[in-house]
Amino acid sequence: MKNVCNSIGVLLMVFLCVVFHAQSQTLTRIPYNNQQLFLSGVNMAWMSFANDIGPGSDNYEAFADFFLAVHDSGGNAVRWWLHTDGTVTPEFDAHGFVVGPGSGTIQDLKTILDLAWQREVGIILCLWSFDMLRSSKPAVVLNRNTKLLTDTAYTNAYIRNCLIPMVDSLKGHPAIIAWEIFNEPEGMSTEFGWSEINRVPMSSIQRFVNLCAGAIHRTDPRALVSNGSVSIKTLTDVTPSASVAKISEQQQREIAAYIKQKNNLMASVEEISIHLNRLATLANYNYYSDERLVAVGGDAQGYLDFYMFHYYGADLTSSPFVKSATTWNSSKPLVVGEFHMTTTNGIPKENLYHVLYGNGYAGALSWSWTDNAVSQKTDILKALGAMYRLFKNDIDVNGISGDWPNVTLVYPRNNAQFSSGALITLVARATDTDGIITRVEFIVNDTLLIGIDSTADSTNYYSYTWTGMRDGLYTLKAKVYDDRGNYRTSAKVSIQVGLPPFIRYEAERAVRVGLNMTVKSDPNASGGYFVDVATNAPGTTITWKIVNVLGPGTYPIIFGYNLYYNTPKGQFINVNGVRVTELMFDGPVKVWQEKSINVFLKADTNTIQMEMSWGWMYVDYLAVPREVVTDLEETKEIITEFSLEQNYPNPFNPVTRIRYVIPLKTHVRLTIYDILGRQVCRLVDDILPAGVYTTAWSAANLPSGVYFYRLEAGSFVQSRKMLVLR
Repeated sequence: MKNVCNSIGVLLMVFLCVVFHAQSQTLTRIPYNNQQLFLSGVNMAWMSFANDIGPGSDNYEAFADFFLAVHDSGGNAVRWWLHTDGTVTPEFDAHGFVVGPGSGTIQDLKTILDLAWQREVGIILCLWSFDMLRSSKPAVVLNRNTKLLTDTAYTNAYIRNCLIPMVDSLKGHPAIIAWEIFNEPEGMSTEFGWSEINRVPMSSIQRFVNLCAGAIHRTDPRALVSNGSVSIKTLTDVTPSASVAKISEQQQREIAAYIKQKNNLMASVEEISIHLNRLATLANYNYYSDERLVAVGGDAQGYLDFYMFHYYGADLTSSPFVKSATTWNSSKPLVVGEFHMTTTNGIPKENLYHVLYGNGYAGALSWSWTDNAVSQKTDILKALGAMYRLFKNDIDVNGISGDWPNVTLVYPRNNAQFSSGALITLVARATDTDGIITRVEFIVNDTLLIGIDSTADSTNYYSYTWTGMRDGLYTLKAKVYDDRGNYRTSAKVSIQVGLPPFIRYEAERAVRVGLNMTVKSDPNASGGYFVDVATNAPGTTITWKIVNVLGPGTYPIIFGYNLYYNTPKGQFINVNGVRVTELMFDGPVKVWQEKSINVFLKADTNTIQMEMSWGWMYVDYLAVPREVVTDLEETKEIITEFSLEQNYPNPFNPVTRIRYVIPLKTHVRLTIYDILGRQVCRLVDDILPAGVYTTAWSAANLPSGVYFYRLEAGSFVQSRKMLVLR
């Protein structure tokens, strides 16, 4: 620039420098909320993959808590995935045409955007991901998604019946930063795609981006549109010379392992590493420039307002941590839309946001709040806080709220145990720096309000005494409100009251390793069978797999056993491959009995193993609290009859779960009725295989009162009553 200016005179030099300064200011910031901001934030990317909007119940509280955590740390932006793979939304007809956004979609979007704006957080709304062509999807999903991408008639049906109604309903909402067409569409492209993803040409992706972007711009002329590319390589024609520095082979393997986990790929780490190395050798090419998008799609308004790309450390020549934004000669702002909070290209994790800011990028969004295999929430929040303190003027959103109140549930302690019928006094401490606390609510199992205290003692403590609960496992939390309507929820604590109902996992159906273990029958054993362990040989084990655990926590488990040979017997107990104790099985001989122990279980899938130390006993079953397991479809329990269980929790506000058992493949209907017998909704209407099912139902938009749920399965019909209590 300086040489050019010197050659044409001082006046032109001054003019060009002023223009350059204005352009560089624009290229390093994103317009949002009538401000020019550096996007300092995090990928949500979902609370429930592909299921955050549309049919089904919604956990709005989880969104509210997440947005508040981002707000408290000083972050200003969140990236959120919507349709993702098309399995829930939008709504398709039998021919594969989109006919609408899906029931409840727009209302869900409005509600969640409202929650974000109340907390001064903006959202990038990502419509689709390469997951839409994952080959493991059902054929009907793959067929309609392929048509959506490759056939203009199907694309236009989506735009006309879903995209435009969404954009039109939400335009002007202060929480919307931008609409993002795709997450990593190159992953489903012929040119760059993963082996286990079905593929379409990049030209189909360009056409879809162009047509969708044009529709958004026409529907809301003030809206920004972007796209989340897998790499800067598809957003620039500039190919820098290869870096002298190279990442090590071990680093390559680690990065490949990260990507395998993040993208849920079946390919081996070695195959992914080879694929990444091949991509690194390709020349850069901007598929998303205005002229190239318009040339393919034909819509002059189908351009992107800024670019987003992802980086996980594999290719130094494409690294935003090594290369400044000006390297790419981009006419649009560049946002690094995904990166891990881990040491990257030699830069410590605590400096990653700073480096991207200093390198002239317009935003940084780490991956991710809900996928913590690499990035940890504490690291993300700490980094956002540091950015806010250093660069507040470039990050702070001019919003509507003051400081939010704080609350801590100080009693009972986590994992406390109480006897049946106990009186439990819940105590919370709440404060507010710039307002007045109006009330503290005490809530059980996420949704059931059991008490309110509006008057604190002299030390800001609020309390409520809870009585009449049945035996079971409970989560407790407190929720504080101030005079502005701002609220905050405390961390949850788990407690046990009495002995909760348990479900048994039979030993004879568990995985057994070792000799001299025999399945035998006894009418007094659970299910009529047990395992005779007639050995104490090292390495002899019985392992149970527990799937779909509701959430992490310490829970009681019970072993059923018989000391047939003699008493006592000590056996090792291993949870998820880690030895937690040697449990002593004692009591009388030749009597069926139980022994309990508290263990920590993680969310989703766990293994519990009995490893024989003394051996030589009968093992009947492992039992876990029924409330811990959200869905028992994979437990492979023997199912012999239909049943419809009482919903839990009951009473409830607003979400409850209904569990039912189907012993054979049949057509199943699960329907909700009000007190007058009018149908409220039908939760299930499908042919289901034999199994144990749990269906959630939200009464968020319904008044308090008695409702009925009715199960029809073949010739089996049963109804039960439930109570919505506000």
